[in-house]
Formats: sequence, C-alpha cells, structure tokens
Amino acid sequence: MAPFLWRSTGSLAQLHLNSALSVPRWLSSILKLMLTLGVLGAIVATVDPAALLASLRSAEWAWVVVAVLLLPLNLALDGWTWKQLLHTILDRVPLKPLAGGVLSGIALGFWTPARVGEYAGRALFLPEGDRWTLSLSVFAQRMVDMAVGVAVGLALLVGALAGGAVPATLPWLLTAAVGGGTVAVLLPFMIAPALVHNGTQRLMPQWAGVTERTAFFQRLTVRQRARVLGGTGARYLVFTGQMVCLGAAFAPSAPVGLLWAAAGLTFYVKYLVPSLTVLDLGIREGGAAVFFQLFGLGAAAGLNAALLLFTINLLVPALLGAPLVPTLRLSPDVEPVDSRRPAPLSGS
Repeated sequence: MAPFLWRSTGSLAQLHLNSALSVPRWLSSILKLMLTLGVLGAIVATVDPAALLASLRSAEWAWVVVAVLLLPLNLALDGWTWKQLLHTILDRVPLKPLAGGVLSGIALGFWTPARVGEYAGRALFLPEGDRWTLSLSVFAQRMVDMAVGVAVGLALLVGALAGGAVPATLPWLLTAAVGGGTVAVLLPFMIAPALVHNGTQRLMPQWAGVTERTAFFQRLTVRQRARVLGGTGARYLVFTGQMVCLGAAFAPSAPVGLLWAAAGLTFYVKYLVPSLTVLDLGIREGGAAVFFQLFGLGAAAGLNAALLLFTINLLVPALLGAPLVPTLRLSPDVEPVDSRRPAPLSGS
C-alpha cells in the first residue's frame, strides 16, 4: 500500500484496533510515548555519545539563530498555501483565524500519529465552513507536501546511487522504488484533482454527503493549483534550508551541497515511512543520522540537527498554539455563508 495511504488511514485503523482490544486512550498514548522514547534511545545508542557532545561543543550557534529566524517564514508559507485551497470553500479567509488555525493545528497534532490531529485543529478553529471539507483542504495540502518532498528526495537518491554515495543494495533500491511509486500515484491527482471526486463518486455513489464534500477537489482552478504547488515548493526550500543551517552549525566544515542532499533525503525517508511514534520522532532523527554518516558529515551532527529542528519547527509552534486549543469550535457547525455547504455525512 502506498505510504500516503498508510498515513491517512493509520489513525482510523488505530481507533478500530483500540476499540477491539478495549485499550483505553490514555494507555494507547503511553504506549506510543514509550515506543517513541525507545526508538530515540536506540538511535542515540548507535551514535557515539562523545561525538554528540563534541558536536554540541563545537557548534556555530549563529547558524542556529538563522534557522530560528526562518520559522516565521515557514509558518507564513504554510498558512498562505492553505489559504489558496480555502478560497474554494470560503468567501474570505481573514489573517487572524488563518494564523490561529495553523498554530492550533500544530498543537492538536502534537500527540497524534503522523500529526493527523492537525486536520481537526485547523478545521475546528475557523469560525465558519463545513468541518469535513475544511479537513479535506488540509489533507490536500499535506499530500502536495508529500509529493514535492518525495519527488525531490527521489531525484537526490537516484543521484546518490549513481554517484556511489549510497550503496546500490536491495534495501536502497526498494526505497527508491517505493518513492517512485508514491510519486506515480500522487502526480495524476495533482495534475487533475477532479480524479479524487470522480473516484469517490464511483466507489461511494450512495454517500451524497461524502461526494458533495469531495467536489472541493473538482472546484480547484489551475491558478489555485499553481499557487499551492509554488507555495509548497517555497516552503520545502525553507524547512530543508533550516536543516542545512543546523547541519552547518554542527558540522561547520561540511560542503553545502552535501548538507542539502542529506536534508532532502532525511525528509524523503520521513515522508515515506509510516508513523508509529509520536510526532514522527525517530524517523526524522534516524534518517538524518544515516544520511549525514553516509555523506561523511557525521551521524552526531545529523542527529543533533534533527532534534533541534524538531524543537524549532514543532515544539515551539505547538506551545504557541496550545492556548488556542480550548477555543476550538466544538459546537455544531454554524450556518454557511454561501450555498457551497455540503449535505450531512450519511448514506442516501
């Protein structure tokens, strides 16, 4: 199954499993946290502690400051790209609820696998609009994120395989094949998003509430799609650039080209590997340690850079968004501002 399907359906499957096994939600959260700590512990154990400390002591903290200063641009591009999709659903998207939706989404997604809570956090914060359709807009944005990240990472991996930086062994060839398959699946839907709606109509013709919501994809114009792709590409450059800055901080003598390649491949793996841990912790860090080591930059530098990137891009925004979570729109949907409000989710 394609990795993006794993990510989008993992939370639902987990809910069914928890229900079948009568696992309390608090216990499930504790188990996830233990798994996360175990994975991180295993990664740290494979890296020389002395090298980790030496990397921290020799860090050039000016590069860390640059990475921190790029955070507002990262968040702004994230919100701007989402806004382009929201124009299909809402007549107007004021800045304040847009910014609040982005931050509350990060906060609510903080403790959910693959950060799927972000969908609800954004949809519930906006003062108007159908929640399910708003969640679809977030899903669409994240699939474009994945398509861009995997496409760029695949190109980097193929180049690394051809150049001998990555050994042409079966696991790496399979990793490239999975990436190619993911891009092949996502690309047609990016070019013609109406395929999502058409496919839903064929698969669930009796569920009018579902098909009326997926009509969102059919209404996306060429201009909107171009803006979403442009915003996604720009944001990809920003957060990989943050990783490059942090890599330069912990490996000051590293060539910039190798830092970009290691950062791109780190996110390639992060997008492809299904998340079983809290906030994907362990996937990004393990990938960074592996690719920084393969490119001769040092696993310690990669691990330190990835952990600090997590702190900057996820922990800090989550703390900023936490006070907004109690204000989420938990009451029934308000009346729509236009006639685009879909019917309730039910079978006909």
